Amino acid sequence: MSLGVYTTSEKLLADVTRGIGNEQMLAATRLLAQHDDAFWLRQFLDAEDFATHKRYERATEIPDVTRRSPYHLGPIQHLRWDQIGDLLREGLPTSSSATAILAVAASLVGEYSINLRDVLAVLDDHQVQLVIAAIAAAS
Repeated sequence: MSLGVYTTSEKLLADVTRGIGNEQMLAATRLLAQHDDAFWLRQFLDAEDFATHKRYERATEIPDVTRRSPYHLGPIQHLRWDQIGDLLREGLPTSSSATAILAVAASLVGEYSINLRDVLAVLDDHQVQLVIAAIAAAS
C-alpha cells in the first residue's frame, strides 16, 4: 500500500486502528502515530527503500482485501505486535529515542519488556509527554 495518500498521521492512525477495540493496542498505535509524524507506522507499512521494507514487512499482518481503506481504497493493514517485539529484541538501526518510543508501544500491549528509567533517559520532554499520555490511555 502506498502511504502517499496519507497527508496526516491522524488518517494513517484511523486506518491502522480500524476495528481494534483493545485499549492497549489503540494507545500503543496512537503513540506511534504521534511520534515523529508517524515514523514507525510509515516504516512498517510503506518503507521507502527496499532494505528497510524487507526488514519491517513482518511487522504488519497480511491485509484483508475485503476491508478497504477510505483513504487509499486499498486493503487495511494492522500491526503485528509480536513481530515488533521480536524486532526490538534483535536490535534496530534507528535512533535511541525512536527505538525507545517503539519499545514503550510494544510494552503497552505486552510484547516487550522495558526498563522505564532507561527509556525515559533518551526521550525529550515532548516524547515523555507522549509516553505519559499513552500509558494513561492504556490503563
